[in-house]
Amino acid sequence: MIRRSLAAVALLMASPLLSPTTALAQASTDKPTPATPMEVNTYGVMSIATFCEARAQSIDFSKSLAVALAGQLHVIYGKHGGLLPGSSTPLPEKQFLNNAGFMIVGGALKFCPKSVPAAEKERFEKAAASLKSTKK
Repeated sequence: MIRRSLAAVALLMASPLLSPTTALAQASTDKPTPATPMEVNTYGVMSIATFCEARAQSIDFSKSLAVALAGQLHVIYGKHGGLLPGSSTPLPEKQFLNNAGFMIVGGALKFCPKSVPAAEKERFEKAAASLKSTKK
């Protein structure tokens, strides 16, 4: 009941942002600007929260991750043309999905660790250890 009320309030407050004229104004920019580090962080945190909520609603791991990634992908490529901080060319979507998926699982292990299956946690930890050893 509380979630529904919060969702209704959020939609009501966001309604000016959802109007077609606002969406068209944003879509009409000729040259997308790279996302700022703060925007990338915000989109990432929102994706982690989406993932954690989906898992709390008993949605399976893969579907939860796909939904969380979709939100982040659409804003990065729709609003910023795939341009990340310091880049002049768009990041390939496959590379973005791999990196963002890794970050979402890592964030979920901090914020909702019970939502990450043991096998996925182990896979993440191996990948993280591999990245640490290549950075040295």
